[in-house]
Amino acid sequence: MKIRRLPVGPVVLSLFAVVLSGLLWWAGTPARAAFAPTVALIPVSGIVTGQPESVKFSGQAQISSELVLDTSKFNLPPAVILVFDLSNVSGIGSSTGSKYVAGGNGTNVYRQLVSNDTVEITFPFTRGTTMSVSSTGLPSVRAGVVTFALSFDTNTGAITTGTANIAGPTFPF
Repeated sequence: MKIRRLPVGPVVLSLFAVVLSGLLWWAGTPARAAFAPTVALIPVSGIVTGQPESVKFSGQAQISSELVLDTSKFNLPPAVILVFDLSNVSGIGSSTGSKYVAGGNGTNVYRQLVSNDTVEITFPFTRGTTMSVSSTGLPSVRAGVVTFALSFDTNTGAITTGTANIAGPTFPF
């Protein structure tokens, strides 16, 4: 008696290929293609007025810019991820001559890539050489705003030029 076998191997292999190609089609290409970041050093200066004293800041901000292209089916316009580092920005108190340190290092901002853009970052600062809390337990941290005017290479996302100005925050009433 002869036993007939069905060709199961080719059927299973074909089914596996169909499922795999369906999964690859559904997943699509990566949603974002990012490129190596570029770094720019931007001179920063300005005065934050307020109590207990006004503080004059100066130094260099380091800004990392990473080009992001959307390769998904949504086809969004190019963008940049900006990372701001104010660790080389410091201040001097106008009445006491005390040293102040700026914080907020590593602030991330996601922006659509355009040739010229203005970005405002609010940053904390405090008297001394490190960010701290006063001995009374109340925060001795104040806030400032740095406004960056940046120009970009729209092909690479690199910052080509930039300026920055520090001022005190404005509160809407």
